[in-house]
Amino acid sequence: MKSIRHRLLLSLFVVWATIWIAVAAVSLDRSEHEVGELMDAQLAQTAHVLRQITLAGHLPDVVGSPQKLSPIGHAYESMISFQLWRKEKLISAFGAAPKEPLGKAPGFSEHRIADTLWRVFGLPTGKAGEIIYVGQSYGIRQELIEYLTIHALRPILWSMPLAVLLIWLAVTDGLRPLRRLTSQIAHRSADQLDPIDTRRIPIEIRPLTAALNGLMKRLDRALAAERHFAADASHELRTPFTIIRTHAQIAQRSKNPDERDQALGRLIRGIDRASHLISQLLILSRLHHRVSDGEASSSSLVAAVTQVLEDKAAIAQAKDIALTSRTPPDDDALVDLSPAPLSILIGNLLDNAIKFTPAGGKVQVVVAARRGHLLLHVTDSGPGIPAADRERVFDRFYRPIGQGEPGAGLGLSSVRRICDLYHADIEVLDTDTGQGLLVEVRFRRMA
Repeated sequence: MKSIRHRLLLSLFVVWATIWIAVAAVSLDRSEHEVGELMDAQLAQTAHVLRQITLAGHLPDVVGSPQKLSPIGHAYESMISFQLWRKEKLISAFGAAPKEPLGKAPGFSEHRIADTLWRVFGLPTGKAGEIIYVGQSYGIRQELIEYLTIHALRPILWSMPLAVLLIWLAVTDGLRPLRRLTSQIAHRSADQLDPIDTRRIPIEIRPLTAALNGLMKRLDRALAAERHFAADASHELRTPFTIIRTHAQIAQRSKNPDERDQALGRLIRGIDRASHLISQLLILSRLHHRVSDGEASSSSLVAAVTQVLEDKAAIAQAKDIALTSRTPPDDDALVDLSPAPLSILIGNLLDNAIKFTPAGGKVQVVVAARRGHLLLHVTDSGPGIPAADRERVFDRFYRPIGQGEPGAGLGLSSVRRICDLYHADIEVLDTDTGQGLLVEVRFRRMA
C-alpha cells in the first residue's frame, strides 16, 4: 500500500495536470475562435475595399503576374489572395491564388485546392456576372493560433518545477503532525501508557489519537489486572501446594499404614482443592481478557438454567440437597450474554449454594421477568451471609471468618466479573423466610 505522502502527491499532480490540460483546451478553443473572427473580418473588409476599387474602374489586370512584396511588407502577404471573375472568366488576380476559382458562391466558405485549404469570402460587385473572391490559406490561421496558445500557456509550463516544489513542501508540512505523533509513540516505553496530549494535534487525526488513548487506557487496566492476578494467584497457589508437599512427605516417611493412609487421603483432598483453585483461576483469567463490546450474541436464560441444573444434579443428590427450578413456560428469556459465560455464572452460583447448604437442605433457581429485565434468583437454605460481609464476598480470594467449607474465594468474584462485563446487576438479599441466602442477578432482556 502506498504511503499517504505518495498518495497526496500523486493526487495533487493529477489534479494539477488535469487543470493544466483543461486550461490548454480552453485557451486553444478561444484562440481559434478569436483568430477566426478576426481573419474573417479581414477577408470581408478586403473584399469590400476591392469592390469599391472595381466599381471605380481602377482594378489592374494582373492575371498570372507573380505577387511582388514590398520591402516594408510582411511575409503573411503571400498567404492572402484575391480573384475577380466575370461570367466565369478570371479578370484579375493577385497573390498565391490558383487559376481556378477560390470559391463557388457569395459568402464564407472553405475549399481545398491542391494541397492547400482556403478560407474564402465571395462578394458580388454589383455588375452582371462579377464576383470577387478573397481567400486566405488556413496555414496562417493555424500558425497564429498555435503562437497565441503556446504564449498563453508558457507561464504555466515555466511554473511547473515551482509548482512541484511547492506541492511537495505543502504535503511535507501537512504531514509533520503525523510524524510528530509517530515519534511520540515510538519513543514510549512499555510502561508509559499515559494519554497522548491532544492540544497540539490537528482535528483530522484527533479521532485516531482518541482511539490510541482509549486503547492505552484499556491496556493499562489489563496489565494492572494481570499483575494483580499474578500476585494473587502466586500467593493462593503457594499454600495448597505446600500442604500437598507436606502430606506427601508424611506419607513417604510414615511406617504406620493408618498414618500413611490418612496422609494420602489429605494429599488427595489437597490435590482436589488445588485443581479446583486452578480451574477457578483459569476461568477468572479468561474473564480478564474478555472484552464486552467485542462479541455480540445472545442466549436463552431458561436453556442455560436447565443445562446447568442437569450438570449439578449429581452433586446435589450426593449431598442430599433438593435442587429445583421455576422458569416461565414458552419463553426462551433471551439475554445479552454468550452461552459460555452465562453457564459459568449460573454454575458458580449453584456451586456456592450447594456448598454452603447443609445436607437435607434446598436450593431453588427461579427465572422471572420484571419491567424489561430478566431476573435470576438462586436461593439456598444455608446459614446465609451477614449483611456486613455481603459486598465483600464478591472480592477475589475473600473467605468469611469461621467458614469451614473448602474453597478459594473465586466463585462469586467470577460471577461479579461476568456481570460487570455484560452490564448485569447482582445483589445478595435475604430470603422471604429469613433463613438462607438469595442471590439476584438482573439482565437486560433482548427482544
